[in-house]
Amino acid sequence: MTRPDRSPIFIPERGGVEELQRAEEGPAAALTLYGIRRILDGAIPPTLCTASSEGVPHVNLLSHVEYVDEHHVALTYQFFNRSRDNVLATRRACLMLEDPGSGANVVLQLRYLRTEAEGPLFERLRAKLAGIAAHTGMEHVFRLRGADIYEVLSIEAPPSGAPLSTLQARCDLAAGARAVSTRLAECEDLSLLPQVAMDGLRGDLAVHHAILWLLDEPRQSLYALASMGYAQAGIGAELPVAVAGLAGVAVREGVALRIGHMARMYRYGRTLHQVAREHGMVDEAAELTLIGLPGLPTPCSQLAVPLRARGRTVGALLVESENNQFFGYDDEDALALLCAQLAQALLALQSAELEATVPPAEPQPPVPLDGPPLRLRYFARDGTVFIDDQYLIKGVAGAILWKVASDAHSNGRASFTTRELRLAGTSLGLPEVQDNLGVRLLLLQRRLAEWGGPLQIEKSRRGCYVLVLGRTLVLERIDSVA
Repeated sequence: MTRPDRSPIFIPERGGVEELQRAEEGPAAALTLYGIRRILDGAIPPTLCTASSEGVPHVNLLSHVEYVDEHHVALTYQFFNRSRDNVLATRRACLMLEDPGSGANVVLQLRYLRTEAEGPLFERLRAKLAGIAAHTGMEHVFRLRGADIYEVLSIEAPPSGAPLSTLQARCDLAAGARAVSTRLAECEDLSLLPQVAMDGLRGDLAVHHAILWLLDEPRQSLYALASMGYAQAGIGAELPVAVAGLAGVAVREGVALRIGHMARMYRYGRTLHQVAREHGMVDEAAELTLIGLPGLPTPCSQLAVPLRARGRTVGALLVESENNQFFGYDDEDALALLCAQLAQALLALQSAELEATVPPAEPQPPVPLDGPPLRLRYFARDGTVFIDDQYLIKGVAGAILWKVASDAHSNGRASFTTRELRLAGTSLGLPEVQDNLGVRLLLLQRRLAEWGGPLQIEKSRRGCYVLVLGRTLVLERIDSVA
């Protein structure tokens, strides 16, 4: 059976399976699954055609087709519907794809092989489905039962149809990734890593909007360490992993996730903080303790890549664009390599910071300070710090600031070391293992710098820091809230 444009569609004979029709020789014969994988993402929903063993056809629209390798694709098994019933009976299907750039049609003839309910491929598909659900509020509907694996028997295009569009690469991703990788490898200072990464994304990979999220494992939340391309940097902004959108799913599942057509199916008109409020995960009384979240209000493309090293996920890099289909498979590969290197560098450099053995500096005579006193309020319950009634930060970073400010106020010693902070780990709320003290201190530095007031932390040398005061401190500790 063929359609009017002569491209074949499979319909099995009654009680058996007929041979697939062969495509005519010509330009269509040169098509490869690798070459067309960019149109599998569902910018235009793919059409799955099946038929029962009695020859009754059935057509169904899909949200996504997963590229497995040069000869296989995977489809999500969510519901036991007519299509799946047909596939199990005949083990044949036809997949029709449309190129969003040119409107050209491509037809894949498929043979069902098996269903995987565990393993890397299943987990990747499950994470992608969860990423889609995070934007549509369909978490309880989008539940993956299995990954159906198909062998691609043929790839055909209508002889008289429009040719596939040729996309002009926005940059040389391989060369760009190599340049960024080189600079990350040469970075010897933890404080420089975020800026090296952001500069590389902009200058070498032509990415203009990005947020570097780090994971607070005990609290299961993400906090923004660096961002690029937004009206507000949002350093120190925090979200629970459960409602952090694509970045939260990437951290939880440990796989890269990409959505390239949110304008069509997944665009959402609310901020991540509003999502958190709807889920009851933000205390209304704590609204004053929020830092504005960086991010595009209505992104059309997003790619979230976890930062994984040494068997740990330490955060995620989220890049986004106002254009549909901005990120492809090559972006995913390039950023996965860079994020693995960035995670390794974060762990290695903070370990070097903590291992530095430096004797504490002697107290210095107080320096006269001008201006009214600087009021620092600390809420011990969650480490929240306010400066002159303005929220600054909370958590471990807030506890660090309170400790070093208290030491400076009581004994006049403004210098401190990372080793001292590690020894005071319990009082700071640090977990016994994997405390990420170095990046928490870096977060505090960057947040103070963004605030720009007369209280800063400067690094003097490896493992050594100085609290720089421009006004006299007045400290207030609040141990409980009525």
